[in-house]
Amino acid sequence: MTPAEAFAVIPLAAVCADHRLQSEEAELLKTHLRGRSPYRELPAAALLSPSEQEQAFAFAARLVHADRIATPEETSLLAEVSQVLEVPAERLRQIESSFALLGQKGA
Repeated sequence: MTPAEAFAVIPLAAVCADHRLQSEEAELLKTHLRGRSPYRELPAAALLSPSEQEQAFAFAARLVHADRIATPEETSLLAEVSQVLEVPAERLRQIESSFALLGQKGA
């Protein structure tokens, strides 16, 4: 585990301790990690192979659609992430669409 991963794990564990992620917690986590070194200088996607990028995007899409409600903020985040990945845009659309459909079927 890198120092950057180790740093992120501690607040993430604190946020998940009550088994609920509140919007205030998510916003605070996002704001602090994006504004803090090494995250602000480190493009995370560049550290992953294309296969790992696809897997990470799939996990993010699964999380976005897990509650069966993809908010505009979540959709915007997936779009932002897809712009920096070395995975074909069509493949990323397929991945997100599959999780969106699974979320609808579970409703």
